[in-house]
Amino acid sequence: MEKYYKPSGKFSLTSLLILVSIGIIISPLLGLLYAYAIWYIPFIYINFLIAAALGFAIGFVVDKTVIRFGKVRNPKLGLFLGLLAGLITLYFHWSVWVDLVINAGQQYGSSQIGITVSNIQVLQVFTLASNPTLLFELIGQINQTGTWGFKSIPVSGFFLSIIWVIEALIIITIPTFMAWIATKKPFCETNNAWFKEEILSPFDFITDKQKIVTGLINDDRNVFDNLNKNTASNNNHSIFTLYSSENTEYYLTINNKIAKINEKQEVSFDDDEFVEYISISSFLVNKLRSI
Repeated sequence: MEKYYKPSGKFSLTSLLILVSIGIIISPLLGLLYAYAIWYIPFIYINFLIAAALGFAIGFVVDKTVIRFGKVRNPKLGLFLGLLAGLITLYFHWSVWVDLVINAGQQYGSSQIGITVSNIQVLQVFTLASNPTLLFELIGQINQTGTWGFKSIPVSGFFLSIIWVIEALIIITIPTFMAWIATKKPFCETNNAWFKEEILSPFDFITDKQKIVTGLINDDRNVFDNLNKNTASNNNHSIFTLYSSENTEYYLTINNKIAKINEKQEVSFDDDEFVEYISISSFLVNKLRSI
């Protein structure tokens, strides 16, 4: 038996049908919400955060529907599905956003900051979405003049293109990565079902990582003898994620959480995942749960 889990590479045709459904229903809705959000929020830095939120939303939908229900355990296909979902959503966003530009109306605010009232015309959006040549031609025209600026200076041309590229990369990269990660999680081929994922209570920070890895590889029953629970959530600690199947098969991922304090004295953590999906015996599982 392999000590580390490896995806089988299999998938269900259901995954492709679900992706089509997402492309027809969910992607246009997410694209619509995103276009309106960045239209009415005139802060470029916040817009990048909204782009990241959209990327995570797409990734979440793909993970919980296409990957999970479609039972995709092929990382390369996962990359493609996440990428495609991101591109479809981005395309619908552009269709909506360009229509908002076309229907732009009254402006409110000052020369420093303001908004322009606009609303889409549904049939016009469908026309743009179904005619990519026209859509990209209009995008090119908008790029030449821009729709906003810094301190009354219009942002257009090359600089605006760079912003659009960064925005697109954020929206596309996040769901692609999330879908890839999701396809690598343990799947029981015998039961045709995903392993149950369980995050155990925090343990002490693992200082001798190699000792733990070696012990798990050699099925050492004493590998967790010096391991204790960690009750100080603001300190360095480790997180054990257990994956179990109905056939009493188990895999374990261990992530060291390294605490750091920012200028506002807020605590955050860096990740050091040094074990991923390693096979573990039921004896050691029971031992972990009894600590």
